[in-house]
Amino acid sequence: MDKKVKSLLLLTLPIILAILISIALQYTFLTQPDKVTAWLSQFGPFVILVYIIVQSITIIIAPLGGFFLQVALIALYKPAIALTLVYLVVTPLYMVNFYIARRFGRPLVAKIVGKNALAQIDRLAKNAGVLTLVILKVFQGGIFDYLSYAIGLTQIPFKTFAIVNIVGGIPGTLVSYYILTRFSNLTEGIIVLIATAYILGIFALLINHQIKKHRA
Repeated sequence: MDKKVKSLLLLTLPIILAILISIALQYTFLTQPDKVTAWLSQFGPFVILVYIIVQSITIIIAPLGGFFLQVALIALYKPAIALTLVYLVVTPLYMVNFYIARRFGRPLVAKIVGKNALAQIDRLAKNAGVLTLVILKVFQGGIFDYLSYAIGLTQIPFKTFAIVNIVGGIPGTLVSYYILTRFSNLTEGIIVLIATAYILGIFALLINHQIKKHRA
């Protein structure tokens, strides 16, 4: 069997398994966040390991989404501990996405994230420079699982991406911590956090548009 085919099989089979597991988790728990928290807490000292495994699946299989896991983690631990853990887990996973895109190219990325999603993210990543990457990372962290794939298809070096990815994730983590600690009710804090993410996302799109307009 061709080496390239073997490599694709080794990558594809775990992805298929991950999709099946993640879909089951999404449909079982997503509509009832309290069940996610209860489900995680039952693992006791292994809860962090379980979180890392499931969060990894939801980041690499971008369309699945894993925000519900982060909410559950915040409910289990204090925001400072939970958000630090989230940062330490998702940051290297974005670099895995970048590597997959750079190593296997557009055909595989399109299968993972979907052609329509990739086309939309391509518009953000098109002609992306370091400044654009920084803006997208800082203000569009919520969709960086998609963006990390798209950036991997550009000419931006891995070293540059890694630095922006690591440093650029800190402001978003601090903003999330500040918002969540302003509310005694977790639900209210999450609602404000999501609203803030949307506002910052729009801001990022406007800045990105102005950069492209200036370059043109």
